[in-house]
Formats: sequence, C-alpha cells, structure tokens
Amino acid sequence: MSQESLAKLAGTSQAQIDRLEKGQRKLTKEWAMRLSPHLGIDASDLLFPDKARHLDSEEVASTLGSSAAKPMTVGSETGRRGMPEDASAQLDVTAGMGGGGLTIINSGVPGRSGMTFAGEHVRDYWRLPGEVLAALGLKARDVIIVPVQGDSMAETLIEGDFVFVDTRHRLPSPDGVYCLADEFGGIVVKRLEVASHPRDEEVVVRIISDNPKHPPKDRNLSEIQIIGRVLRRFGVVG
Repeated sequence: MSQESLAKLAGTSQAQIDRLEKGQRKLTKEWAMRLSPHLGIDASDLLFPDKARHLDSEEVASTLGSSAAKPMTVGSETGRRGMPEDASAQLDVTAGMGGGGLTIINSGVPGRSGMTFAGEHVRDYWRLPGEVLAALGLKARDVIIVPVQGDSMAETLIEGDFVFVDTRHRLPSPDGVYCLADEFGGIVVKRLEVASHPRDEEVVVRIISDNPKHPPKDRNLSEIQIIGRVLRRFGVVG
C-alpha cells in the first residue's frame, strides 16, 4: 500500500504518514488504532512490532467495524479523544510544512460553521470562559488559536503572541488581520485589504505585513486560502 493510499483511508496527509514511517513523529496509541485496521494488523502490532501477527480477513472486518477504528472527534477537530466540547484547538503552525500541507478535514460553511482540522496539526486545546466566547459571538469549535512567529506583523503582533481566529469568517471583508495558508502548507498571519475595484472582473487582495521591512504583495482572491479572521490576541503587555 502506498503512503498516499493509507493517508486517504486514515483521513490524513501523505506527509504525515511519511513522518510516522521515518520516526519523525511519535507513533502514539491513537495513531496505531487509526492506522492498523487499514494495514490488516492489530494496533499492538504497530506499537510492539516484535510480537506482531497479521489478522485474517474476518478479524480485519471486525476491527474495521469496531469503535477503535472510527474517527475520533472532539468538537470540530479529529484525532483526539476525551477533550471537552467547549475547547478550542491550538494549531501547530509548522505542522503543515512539506507535501500535503495543512490537512483540513472539512472546510465547513463560510459564515456559518468553521473548519475541521486533522488531529496531527492540533498541538493543544484552550478552554475559553463562556463570557469570552459570548463577547466574540462564537462557539468554541469555530475558534482556533494560532501562535505568532517572526516579526512580519510587528508592532501589531509580536512573536510569542497567540491570536484567536474565527474560522467561519473567510472573506477579506472588512479589511483586517487574517490567518492564511502559506505556500508551504503552514499558517501565516497578515493584514488583508481588497485592492481591486468592485466592478473589476477579479478580486485582488493586498497582503500586508505591518512591519515595513516586509513589502506588501497583491494576489487574486482565488489564489489564496483564508483560514479565518483574527479577533483577539493573547500576549505580553509591552
């Protein structure tokens, strides 16, 4: 079985399967349970290969039908178990680097429901107080938390800040700060402004770094993937 085929069956990316195969990412119990049915072996065989044995066809069918083989869902994220429904996912901004990119299981309905991300890109969970979510007008499952890296958005945002992102809001209207998928499959935070005229055939978006050392870039809206709009930041007061 190819990495691409296994990734499709397991609901993940080829890049993630490659990292697991090379030992660049730890093979956890959850990953073993998720992958083993599609390989025709028991989860313990992946965790303890010295004692591995292959399952027969009836055992494979039984395992695939068991709860252990079903996708594990928490709120709007997959791949984690036992987290509260009112938790929001903190994404690993570098987890999408390389082939396959950031795995979005379900893009939701813009304006109504947020995105679903593969569990391997979820680094942790934040449980926000009810009054905070009410002030944002959001449900926990529609919010992601993203750490800021680099200095491209200084002084608006500095490295080490965390931003709260509404993944339902995926059009650059109004102008503001948004999270985007970059060309490597990671996430970047930039200021977006619509640069085209309403009567223009193609919507052109200006991608701006608040740090003047980084020049702005113009891209067609169809060429960028907006993850969501930044609503709040959590960071150190200067």
